[in-house]
Amino acid sequence: MSLITQVEGCIFSAEELQRFHKYYTWSSTDSDHTTVDERIDYFAANIDSSIDIQRLRAWLSTMDAHNKPPVNELYSRFEAYDFANAPGFNKLLAQVYNTDEASKYELDMRMEQAKARYYSEHIEPLNYDEYKAFKEARAPKPVCPYQHLWDLREEGSTSGKLLDNVCVVDLADYLGQLVGEELLTLEAVSKIHDAVRQSAYNEQYHAVAIVNSNCSAEDSSRSFLPPLEATTVERQHEALSALLRLQVELRQLGQSKPVVIFASGPVDSSAIGVILSTADIVTTDKFSVSLATSVQKFPLAALYDWSTRLEHPGTAEFIACHPDLVLRSSEWAGLGLGQGFIAHRHLAGTMDRILLAASCPPPSTRDALRKAYMAESVYPGPSKISVWRPEIEKYFAPMANGGSLDELIEALRGLDLEWTKKYLALVGDGSWQRVARLRVAAMRRARNMGYSQVLAMEFAATNAWAKNPSASADVLVNGSVDDSLSEILGGSKPAIAETVDIPEECPFAQ
Repeated sequence: MSLITQVEGCIFSAEELQRFHKYYTWSSTDSDHTTVDERIDYFAANIDSSIDIQRLRAWLSTMDAHNKPPVNELYSRFEAYDFANAPGFNKLLAQVYNTDEASKYELDMRMEQAKARYYSEHIEPLNYDEYKAFKEARAPKPVCPYQHLWDLREEGSTSGKLLDNVCVVDLADYLGQLVGEELLTLEAVSKIHDAVRQSAYNEQYHAVAIVNSNCSAEDSSRSFLPPLEATTVERQHEALSALLRLQVELRQLGQSKPVVIFASGPVDSSAIGVILSTADIVTTDKFSVSLATSVQKFPLAALYDWSTRLEHPGTAEFIACHPDLVLRSSEWAGLGLGQGFIAHRHLAGTMDRILLAASCPPPSTRDALRKAYMAESVYPGPSKISVWRPEIEKYFAPMANGGSLDELIEALRGLDLEWTKKYLALVGDGSWQRVARLRVAAMRRARNMGYSQVLAMEFAATNAWAKNPSASADVLVNGSVDDSLSEILGGSKPAIAETVDIPEECPFAQ
Protein backbone atom coordinates (compact mmCIF):
# COMPACT_ATOMS: atom_id res chain seq x y z
CA MET A 1 0.00 0.00 0.00
CA SER A 2 1.47 3.37 -1.00
CA LEU A 3 1.47 5.93 1.83
CA ILE A 4 1.28 9.70 1.69
CA THR A 5 3.37 11.30 4.43
CA GLN A 6 3.89 15.03 4.71
CA VAL A 7 4.06 15.62 8.44
CA GLU A 8 4.86 13.20 11.23
CA GLY A 9 1.77 11.33 12.39
CA CYS A 10 -0.20 12.33 9.33
CA ILE A 11 -0.20 9.19 7.18
CA PHE A 12 -2.85 8.25 4.64
CA SER A 13 -2.88 5.69 1.89
CA ALA A 14 -3.62 6.74 -1.66
CA GLU A 15 -6.64 4.44 -1.48
CA GLU A 16 -8.06 6.29 1.56
CA LEU A 17 -7.72 9.68 -0.07
CA GLN A 18 -9.12 8.39 -3.31
CA ARG A 19 -12.16 7.03 -1.48
CA PHE A 20 -12.68 10.46 0.03
CA HIS A 21 -13.11 11.90 -3.47
CA LYS A 22 -14.71 8.94 -5.19
CA TYR A 23 -17.71 8.49 -2.90
CA TYR A 24 -18.48 12.12 -2.26
CA THR A 25 -21.00 13.10 -4.92
CA TRP A 26 -20.16 16.78 -4.82
CA SER A 27 -22.70 17.77 -7.42
CA SER A 28 -25.49 16.72 -5.08
CA THR A 29 -24.27 19.10 -2.39
CA ASP A 30 -23.46 22.11 -4.55
CA SER A 31 -19.69 21.44 -4.42
CA ASP A 32 -18.77 24.73 -6.07
CA HIS A 33 -19.88 26.60 -2.91
CA THR A 34 -18.60 24.26 -0.20
CA THR A 35 -15.36 24.70 1.71
CA VAL A 36 -12.84 21.93 2.35
CA ASP A 37 -13.88 21.81 6.02
CA GLU A 38 -17.51 21.41 5.02
CA ARG A 39 -16.64 18.57 2.67
CA ILE A 40 -14.65 16.78 5.37
CA ASP A 41 -17.49 17.13 7.90
CA TYR A 42 -20.04 15.87 5.37
CA PHE A 43 -17.86 12.91 4.40
CA ALA A 44 -17.20 11.87 8.04
CA ALA A 45 -20.87 12.19 8.98
CA ASN A 46 -22.47 10.58 5.93
CA ILE A 47 -19.91 8.48 4.06
CA ASP A 48 -17.14 7.05 6.22
CA SER A 49 -17.31 7.70 9.98
CA SER A 50 -14.11 5.68 10.57
CA ILE A 51 -11.85 8.29 9.02
CA ASP A 52 -9.65 10.30 11.42
CA ILE A 53 -10.85 13.85 10.79
CA GLN A 54 -8.04 15.49 12.76
CA ARG A 55 -5.37 13.67 10.80
CA LEU A 56 -7.10 14.52 7.54
CA ARG A 57 -7.30 18.22 8.50
CA ALA A 58 -3.63 18.19 9.50
CA TRP A 59 -2.66 16.68 6.18
CA LEU A 60 -4.73 19.14 4.17
CA SER A 61 -3.17 22.05 6.08
CA THR A 62 0.23 21.09 4.66
CA MET A 63 -0.84 21.40 1.02
CA ASP A 64 1.36 24.47 0.59
CA ALA A 65 4.15 23.37 2.93
CA HIS A 66 7.79 23.22 1.77
CA ASN A 67 8.57 19.85 3.36
CA LYS A 68 7.56 17.94 0.21
CA PRO A 69 7.82 14.16 0.00
CA PRO A 70 10.50 12.55 -2.22
CA VAL A 71 9.57 13.32 -5.80
CA ASN A 72 9.90 9.76 -7.03
CA GLU A 73 7.28 8.64 -4.48
CA LEU A 74 5.07 11.62 -5.28
CA TYR A 75 5.19 10.93 -9.01
CA SER A 76 4.54 7.22 -8.52
CA ARG A 77 1.37 8.04 -6.58
CA PHE A 78 0.34 10.50 -9.28
CA GLU A 79 0.78 7.95 -12.06
CA ALA A 80 -1.07 5.27 -10.07
CA TYR A 81 -4.05 7.49 -9.29
CA ASP A 82 -7.39 6.27 -10.70
CA PHE A 83 -8.49 9.26 -12.74
CA ALA A 84 -11.18 7.23 -14.50
CA ASN A 85 -13.19 7.22 -11.27
CA ALA A 86 -12.11 10.61 -9.92
CA PRO A 87 -15.19 12.83 -9.29
CA GLY A 88 -15.26 15.88 -11.49
CA PHE A 89 -12.27 14.90 -13.63
CA ASN A 90 -14.39 14.20 -16.68
CA LYS A 91 -15.35 17.87 -16.76
CA LEU A 92 -11.76 18.67 -17.72
CA LEU A 93 -11.86 16.45 -20.79
CA ALA A 94 -13.74 19.08 -22.79
CA GLN A 95 -10.65 21.27 -22.54
CA VAL A 96 -8.44 18.43 -23.72
CA TYR A 97 -10.47 17.63 -26.84
CA ASN A 98 -11.54 21.12 -27.82
CA THR A 99 -10.13 20.98 -31.38
CA ASP A 100 -9.96 18.58 -34.32
CA GLU A 101 -6.58 19.84 -35.46
CA ALA A 102 -4.48 18.68 -32.50
CA SER A 103 -1.88 15.96 -33.06
CA LYS A 104 -1.63 12.81 -30.96
CA TYR A 105 1.36 14.32 -29.18
CA GLU A 106 -0.55 17.50 -28.28
CA LEU A 107 -3.60 15.58 -27.02
CA ASP A 108 -1.41 13.40 -24.82
CA MET A 109 0.25 16.51 -23.39
CA ARG A 110 -3.11 18.13 -22.66
CA MET A 111 -4.38 15.01 -20.92
CA GLU A 112 -1.28 14.81 -18.74
CA GLN A 113 -1.58 18.50 -17.82
CA ALA A 114 -5.26 18.05 -16.90
CA LYS A 115 -4.42 15.10 -14.65
CA ALA A 116 -1.62 17.04 -12.96
CA ARG A 117 -3.90 20.04 -12.33
CA TYR A 118 -6.64 17.87 -10.85
CA TYR A 119 -4.21 15.90 -8.69
CA SER A 120 -2.53 19.05 -7.38
CA GLU A 121 -5.84 20.70 -6.51
CA HIS A 122 -7.54 17.70 -4.92
CA ILE A 123 -4.90 15.23 -3.67
CA GLU A 124 -1.49 16.78 -2.97
CA PRO A 125 0.74 19.50 -4.48
CA LEU A 126 2.40 18.55 -7.77
CA ASN A 127 4.35 20.87 -10.07
CA TYR A 128 3.71 19.73 -13.62
CA ASP A 129 6.83 21.32 -15.14
CA GLU A 130 9.01 19.61 -12.54
CA TYR A 131 7.23 16.29 -13.14
CA LYS A 132 7.71 16.60 -16.90
CA ALA A 133 11.42 17.34 -16.52
CA PHE A 134 11.80 14.42 -14.09
CA LYS A 135 10.04 12.04 -16.47
CA GLU A 136 12.08 13.14 -19.49
CA ALA A 137 15.34 12.78 -17.54
CA ARG A 138 14.40 9.24 -16.52
CA ALA A 139 13.12 8.19 -19.96
CA PRO A 140 15.19 5.43 -21.59
CA LYS A 141 17.36 6.64 -24.45
CA PRO A 142 17.14 4.17 -27.34
CA VAL A 143 20.12 3.56 -29.61
CA CYS A 144 18.06 4.77 -32.55
CA PRO A 145 15.95 7.85 -31.69
CA TYR A 146 12.63 6.53 -33.02
CA GLN A 147 10.87 8.67 -30.43
CA HIS A 148 11.07 11.51 -32.97
CA LEU A 149 8.24 9.79 -34.79
CA TRP A 150 5.93 10.36 -31.85
CA ASP A 151 7.37 13.44 -30.14
CA LEU A 152 5.69 15.52 -32.80
CA ARG A 153 6.10 19.26 -32.68
CA GLU A 154 3.63 21.89 -33.77
CA GLU A 155 4.03 22.97 -37.36
CA GLY A 156 6.80 25.49 -37.78
CA SER A 157 8.50 24.72 -34.47
CA THR A 158 10.93 22.07 -35.67
CA SER A 159 14.44 22.66 -34.43
CA GLY A 160 16.87 23.34 -37.26
CA LYS A 161 19.51 21.40 -35.39
CA LEU A 162 17.46 18.21 -35.75
CA LEU A 163 17.47 18.64 -39.54
CA ASP A 164 21.23 19.11 -39.79
CA ASN A 165 21.43 15.46 -40.80
CA VAL A 166 19.40 16.06 -43.97
CA CYS A 167 20.74 17.59 -47.16
CA VAL A 168 17.79 19.42 -48.75
CA VAL A 169 18.06 19.92 -52.51
CA ASP A 170 15.50 22.56 -53.51
CA LEU A 171 14.72 22.33 -57.22
CA ALA A 172 13.43 25.92 -57.12
CA ASP A 173 17.05 27.07 -56.87
CA TYR A 174 17.77 25.70 -60.34
CA LEU A 175 14.53 26.03 -62.31
CA GLY A 176 12.92 29.04 -63.99
CA GLN A 177 11.03 31.38 -61.69
CA LEU A 178 8.26 32.50 -64.07
CA VAL A 179 5.07 30.46 -64.46
CA GLY A 180 4.81 29.14 -68.01
CA GLU A 181 8.53 29.54 -68.67
CA GLU A 182 9.73 26.64 -66.54
CA LEU A 183 12.15 24.32 -68.25
CA LEU A 184 14.51 21.64 -67.02
CA THR A 185 17.54 22.94 -68.87
CA LEU A 186 20.88 21.25 -69.39
CA GLU A 187 22.47 23.70 -66.94
CA ALA A 188 19.78 23.08 -64.31
CA VAL A 189 20.19 19.32 -64.53
CA SER A 190 23.97 19.63 -64.19
CA LYS A 191 23.66 21.83 -61.08
CA ILE A 192 21.15 19.46 -59.46
CA HIS A 193 23.53 16.59 -60.22
CA ASP A 194 26.40 18.44 -58.53
CA ALA A 195 24.28 19.19 -55.44
CA VAL A 196 23.28 15.54 -55.12
CA ARG A 197 26.83 14.35 -55.66
CA GLN A 198 28.22 16.64 -52.94
CA SER A 199 25.77 15.23 -50.40
CA ALA A 200 26.90 11.69 -51.19
CA TYR A 201 30.38 12.31 -49.77
CA ASN A 202 29.32 14.30 -46.70
CA GLU A 203 29.05 11.98 -43.72
CA GLN A 204 27.10 14.64 -41.80
CA TYR A 205 24.06 13.85 -43.94
CA HIS A 206 22.12 10.70 -43.12
CA ALA A 207 19.60 11.37 -45.91
CA VAL A 208 18.89 13.60 -48.91
CA ALA A 209 15.52 15.30 -49.44
CA ILE A 210 14.52 16.67 -52.85
CA VAL A 211 11.83 19.35 -52.71
CA ASN A 212 10.53 22.26 -54.77
CA SER A 213 9.62 25.31 -52.71
CA ASN A 214 7.94 26.86 -55.77
CA CYS A 215 5.16 24.31 -55.26
CA SER A 216 4.66 24.93 -51.55
CA ALA A 217 1.79 27.44 -51.81
CA GLU A 218 -1.72 26.00 -51.60
CA ASP A 219 -2.77 27.72 -54.84
CA SER A 220 0.49 26.99 -56.67
CA SER A 221 0.26 25.92 -60.31
CA ARG A 222 3.99 25.34 -60.66
CA SER A 223 5.47 22.09 -61.87
CA PHE A 224 7.56 20.01 -59.52
CA LEU A 225 9.67 18.92 -62.51
CA PRO A 226 8.98 20.75 -65.80
CA PRO A 227 9.74 19.44 -69.31
CA LEU A 228 13.32 18.57 -70.20
CA GLU A 229 14.92 20.99 -72.60
CA ALA A 230 14.62 20.08 -76.28
CA THR A 231 15.01 23.45 -78.03
CA THR A 232 17.34 21.92 -80.64
CA VAL A 233 18.35 18.36 -81.46
CA GLU A 234 21.80 19.02 -80.03
CA ARG A 235 20.47 20.50 -76.77
CA GLN A 236 17.97 17.65 -76.48
CA HIS A 237 20.81 15.15 -76.87
CA GLU A 238 22.96 16.82 -74.19
CA ALA A 239 20.07 17.41 -71.78
CA LEU A 240 19.00 13.75 -71.96
CA SER A 241 22.57 12.61 -71.33
CA ALA A 242 22.79 14.89 -68.28
CA LEU A 243 19.40 13.69 -66.99
CA LEU A 244 20.42 10.04 -67.24
CA ARG A 245 23.64 10.82 -65.35
CA LEU A 246 21.54 12.42 -62.62
CA GLN A 247 19.34 9.31 -62.41
CA VAL A 248 22.41 7.09 -62.07
CA GLU A 249 23.81 9.36 -59.35
CA LEU A 250 20.53 9.20 -57.42
CA ARG A 251 20.42 5.40 -57.64
CA GLN A 252 24.01 5.02 -56.52
CA LEU A 253 23.47 7.47 -53.67
CA GLY A 254 20.35 5.55 -52.67
CA GLN A 255 22.46 2.47 -51.98
CA SER A 256 24.32 4.28 -49.17
CA LYS A 257 21.68 6.66 -47.78
CA PRO A 258 17.95 7.28 -48.37
CA VAL A 259 16.93 9.81 -51.00
CA VAL A 260 13.45 11.17 -50.23
CA ILE A 261 11.48 13.03 -52.88
CA PHE A 262 8.48 15.11 -51.79
CA ALA A 263 6.67 15.34 -55.15
CA SER A 264 4.24 18.21 -54.55
CA GLY A 265 3.30 19.21 -58.08
CA PRO A 266 2.98 17.99 -61.68
CA VAL A 267 5.93 16.07 -63.12
CA ASP A 268 6.52 16.13 -66.86
CA SER A 269 6.87 12.69 -68.43
CA SER A 270 10.33 13.55 -69.77
CA ALA A 271 11.63 13.97 -66.20
CA ILE A 272 9.76 11.10 -64.53
CA GLY A 273 12.99 9.08 -64.41
CA VAL A 274 14.27 11.39 -61.68
CA ILE A 275 11.28 10.58 -59.47
CA LEU A 276 11.59 6.86 -60.14
CA SER A 277 15.30 6.85 -59.27
CA THR A 278 14.41 6.39 -55.61
CA ALA A 279 11.99 4.14 -53.78
CA ASP A 280 11.29 6.84 -51.17
CA ILE A 281 8.65 8.96 -52.87
CA VAL A 282 6.05 10.94 -50.93
CA THR A 283 3.33 12.62 -53.00
CA THR A 284 0.59 15.17 -52.32
CA ASP A 285 -2.77 15.92 -53.91
CA LYS A 286 -0.94 18.33 -56.28
CA PHE A 287 1.15 15.52 -57.78
CA SER A 288 0.38 14.22 -61.27
CA VAL A 289 2.16 12.81 -64.29
CA SER A 290 0.91 12.21 -67.82
CA LEU A 291 2.97 10.02 -70.11
CA ALA A 292 1.37 11.80 -73.05
CA THR A 293 3.36 15.01 -72.40
CA SER A 294 6.71 15.42 -74.20
CA VAL A 295 6.22 12.03 -75.90
CA GLN A 296 7.27 13.29 -79.31
CA LYS A 297 10.65 14.33 -77.86
CA PHE A 298 11.26 11.76 -75.09
CA PRO A 299 9.03 8.71 -75.74
CA LEU A 300 11.06 6.28 -73.59
CA ALA A 301 11.56 8.21 -70.34
CA ALA A 302 12.15 5.94 -67.32
CA LEU A 303 12.10 2.88 -69.59
CA TYR A 304 13.70 0.54 -67.04
CA ASP A 305 11.23 1.40 -64.27
CA TRP A 306 8.09 1.11 -66.37
CA SER A 307 9.35 -2.20 -67.77
CA THR A 308 10.28 -3.91 -64.50
CA ARG A 309 8.65 -2.33 -61.44
CA LEU A 310 4.93 -2.81 -62.10
CA GLU A 311 3.56 -6.00 -60.59
CA HIS A 312 0.43 -6.80 -62.61
CA PRO A 313 0.74 -8.03 -66.21
CA GLY A 314 -0.22 -5.54 -68.90
CA THR A 315 -0.20 -2.49 -66.61
CA ALA A 316 2.95 -1.01 -68.17
CA GLU A 317 1.54 -1.54 -71.68
CA PHE A 318 -1.80 0.00 -70.66
CA ILE A 319 -0.05 3.12 -69.32
CA ALA A 320 2.31 3.35 -72.30
CA CYS A 321 -0.52 3.03 -74.83
CA HIS A 322 -3.06 5.33 -73.18
CA PRO A 323 -2.72 8.89 -74.56
CA ASP A 324 -5.22 10.43 -72.13
CA LEU A 325 -4.17 8.83 -68.83
CA VAL A 326 -3.01 11.04 -65.94
CA LEU A 327 -1.46 9.31 -62.94
CA ARG A 328 -2.20 11.01 -59.63
CA SER A 329 -1.27 10.03 -56.10
CA SER A 330 -4.00 7.38 -55.89
CA GLU A 331 -2.72 5.63 -59.03
CA TRP A 332 0.89 6.11 -57.94
CA ALA A 333 0.18 4.38 -54.64
CA GLY A 334 -1.84 1.66 -56.34
CA LEU A 335 1.12 0.90 -58.61
CA GLY A 336 3.36 0.49 -55.55
CA LEU A 337 5.62 3.37 -56.57
CA GLY A 338 5.22 5.62 -53.52
CA GLN A 339 5.97 5.38 -49.83
CA GLY A 340 3.28 7.78 -48.64
CA PHE A 341 0.69 10.47 -49.34
CA ILE A 342 0.15 13.71 -47.42
CA ALA A 343 -2.29 16.58 -47.90
CA HIS A 344 -0.64 19.49 -49.69
CA ARG A 345 -1.95 22.01 -47.17
CA HIS A 346 -0.01 20.19 -44.44
CA LEU A 347 3.13 19.72 -46.53
CA ALA A 348 5.58 21.95 -44.64
CA GLY A 349 4.86 20.69 -41.14
CA THR A 350 4.48 17.05 -42.15
CA MET A 351 7.69 17.13 -44.17
CA ASP A 352 9.59 18.47 -41.14
CA ARG A 353 8.18 15.75 -38.91
CA ILE A 354 9.14 13.04 -41.40
CA LEU A 355 12.67 14.37 -41.79
CA LEU A 356 13.13 14.39 -38.02
CA ALA A 357 13.50 10.63 -38.38
CA ALA A 358 16.68 11.19 -40.41
CA SER A 359 18.46 12.09 -37.18
CA CYS A 360 18.43 8.33 -36.60
CA PRO A 361 21.97 7.31 -37.60
CA PRO A 362 22.87 4.67 -40.19
CA PRO A 363 22.18 1.87 -40.77
CA SER A 364 18.68 2.50 -39.36
CA THR A 365 17.95 5.82 -41.08
CA ARG A 366 16.02 4.35 -43.99
CA ASP A 367 13.86 2.20 -41.71
CA ALA A 368 13.18 5.15 -39.41
CA LEU A 369 12.09 7.32 -42.33
CA ARG A 370 9.75 4.66 -43.66
CA LYS A 371 8.11 4.34 -40.27
CA ALA A 372 7.67 8.13 -40.38
CA TYR A 373 5.98 7.88 -43.80
CA MET A 374 3.56 5.34 -42.37
CA ALA A 375 2.82 7.48 -39.32
CA GLU A 376 2.12 10.64 -41.34
CA SER A 377 0.45 9.25 -44.48
CA VAL A 378 -3.26 9.26 -45.23
CA TYR A 379 -5.29 7.33 -47.80
CA PRO A 380 -4.96 8.97 -51.26
CA GLY A 381 -8.19 7.48 -52.64
CA PRO A 382 -8.95 4.59 -55.02
CA SER A 383 -6.85 4.02 -58.14
CA LYS A 384 -8.67 4.29 -61.43
CA ILE A 385 -6.24 1.77 -62.92
CA SER A 386 -7.06 -0.94 -60.39
CA VAL A 387 -10.73 -1.05 -61.36
CA TRP A 388 -9.74 -1.94 -64.94
CA ARG A 389 -7.28 -4.69 -63.96
CA PRO A 390 -9.27 -7.62 -65.48
CA GLU A 391 -9.56 -5.82 -68.84
CA ILE A 392 -5.89 -4.76 -68.69
CA GLU A 393 -4.69 -8.32 -68.11
CA LYS A 394 -6.93 -9.71 -70.83
CA TYR A 395 -6.29 -7.20 -73.63
CA PHE A 396 -3.01 -5.36 -72.87
CA ALA A 397 -0.88 -8.07 -71.23
CA PRO A 398 -0.45 -10.06 -74.51
CA MET A 399 1.64 -7.18 -75.90
CA ALA A 400 4.35 -8.03 -73.34
CA ASN A 401 4.72 -11.46 -74.93
CA GLY A 402 4.80 -10.59 -78.61
CA GLY A 403 1.35 -9.16 -79.25
CA SER A 404 1.12 -5.96 -81.26
CA LEU A 405 -0.77 -2.69 -80.94
CA ASP A 406 -2.63 -3.52 -84.16
CA GLU A 407 -3.87 -6.79 -82.63
CA LEU A 408 -5.03 -4.88 -79.52
CA ILE A 409 -6.94 -2.37 -81.63
CA GLU A 410 -8.58 -5.14 -83.66
CA ALA A 411 -9.64 -7.00 -80.51
CA LEU A 412 -11.15 -3.86 -78.95
CA ARG A 413 -13.08 -3.00 -82.11
CA GLY A 414 -14.89 -6.31 -81.88
CA LEU A 415 -16.18 -5.59 -78.35
CA ASP A 416 -18.39 -2.60 -79.21
CA LEU A 417 -18.31 -1.30 -75.62
CA GLU A 418 -18.41 2.29 -74.46
CA TRP A 419 -14.91 2.25 -72.96
CA THR A 420 -13.41 0.59 -76.05
CA LYS A 421 -14.98 3.23 -78.30
CA LYS A 422 -13.43 6.01 -76.22
CA TYR A 423 -10.04 4.32 -76.21
CA LEU A 424 -10.04 3.67 -79.95
CA ALA A 425 -10.93 7.30 -80.57
CA LEU A 426 -7.93 8.38 -78.49
CA VAL A 427 -5.41 6.11 -80.22
CA GLY A 428 -6.62 6.86 -83.73
CA ASP A 429 -3.85 9.40 -84.33
CA GLY A 430 -1.01 7.93 -86.39
CA SER A 431 1.78 9.81 -84.59
CA TRP A 432 0.56 8.51 -81.22
CA GLN A 433 0.44 4.95 -82.53
CA ARG A 434 4.11 5.24 -83.55
CA VAL A 435 4.96 6.31 -79.97
CA ALA A 436 2.95 3.40 -78.51
CA ARG A 437 4.62 0.85 -80.81
CA LEU A 438 8.06 2.15 -79.86
CA ARG A 439 7.25 1.96 -76.15
CA VAL A 440 5.87 -1.56 -76.32
CA ALA A 441 8.85 -2.83 -78.33
CA ALA A 442 11.35 -1.11 -76.00
CA MET A 443 9.71 -2.48 -72.82
CA ARG A 444 9.61 -6.00 -74.25
CA ARG A 445 13.36 -5.89 -74.94
CA ALA A 446 14.19 -4.08 -71.68
CA ARG A 447 12.79 -6.91 -69.55
CA ASN A 448 15.66 -9.13 -70.70
CA MET A 449 18.40 -6.56 -70.03
CA GLY A 450 20.22 -5.09 -67.04
CA TYR A 451 19.75 -1.54 -65.86
CA SER A 452 22.83 -0.07 -67.51
CA GLN A 453 21.95 -1.65 -70.86
CA VAL A 454 18.35 -0.37 -70.66
CA LEU A 455 19.69 3.09 -69.85
CA ALA A 456 21.87 2.99 -72.95
CA MET A 457 18.99 1.71 -75.10
CA GLU A 458 16.76 4.56 -73.89
CA PHE A 459 19.46 7.07 -74.83
CA ALA A 460 20.26 5.56 -78.22
CA ALA A 461 16.64 4.96 -79.26
CA THR A 462 15.53 8.44 -78.19
CA ASN A 463 18.30 10.07 -80.23
CA ALA A 464 17.52 7.86 -83.22
CA TRP A 465 13.82 8.74 -82.86
CA ALA A 466 14.66 12.46 -82.87
CA LYS A 467 16.43 12.04 -86.21
CA ASN A 468 13.92 9.67 -87.84
CA PRO A 469 10.57 9.28 -86.01
CA SER A 470 9.10 7.35 -88.95
CA ALA A 471 11.58 4.47 -88.54
CA SER A 472 10.13 1.18 -87.32
CA ALA A 473 10.11 0.46 -83.61
CA ASP A 474 12.26 -2.67 -83.99
CA VAL A 475 14.95 -0.73 -85.85
CA LEU A 476 15.01 1.99 -83.19
CA VAL A 477 15.26 -0.30 -80.16
CA ASN A 478 17.66 -2.85 -81.63
CA GLY A 479 20.45 -0.43 -82.49
CA SER A 480 23.89 -0.63 -80.88
CA VAL A 481 24.03 0.61 -77.28
CA ASP A 482 27.77 0.23 -76.64
CA ASP A 483 28.76 3.77 -77.58
CA SER A 484 25.67 5.22 -75.87
CA LEU A 485 26.63 3.85 -72.47
CA SER A 486 30.09 5.38 -72.64
CA GLU A 487 28.71 8.70 -73.86
CA ILE A 488 26.24 8.95 -70.98
CA LEU A 489 28.68 8.26 -68.18
CA GLY A 490 32.20 8.35 -69.60
CA GLY A 491 34.88 5.76 -69.00
CA SER A 492 34.96 2.14 -70.10
CA LYS A 493 31.86 0.01 -70.44
CA PRO A 494 32.83 -2.74 -67.94
CA ALA A 495 33.47 -0.22 -65.17
CA ILE A 496 30.27 1.63 -65.93
CA ALA A 497 28.18 -1.52 -65.94
CA GLU A 498 29.67 -2.57 -62.63
CA THR A 499 28.84 0.71 -60.90
CA VAL A 500 25.43 1.24 -62.45
CA ASP A 501 23.87 -2.22 -62.20
CA ILE A 502 21.61 -2.42 -59.16
CA PRO A 503 22.57 -4.97 -56.48
CA GLU A 504 19.94 -7.39 -55.22
CA GLU A 505 19.62 -5.69 -51.83
CA CYS A 506 18.73 -2.38 -53.45
CA PRO A 507 14.98 -1.59 -53.27
CA PHE A 508 14.86 -0.96 -57.03
CA ALA A 509 15.66 -4.61 -57.70
CA GLN A 510 12.40 -5.78 -56.11
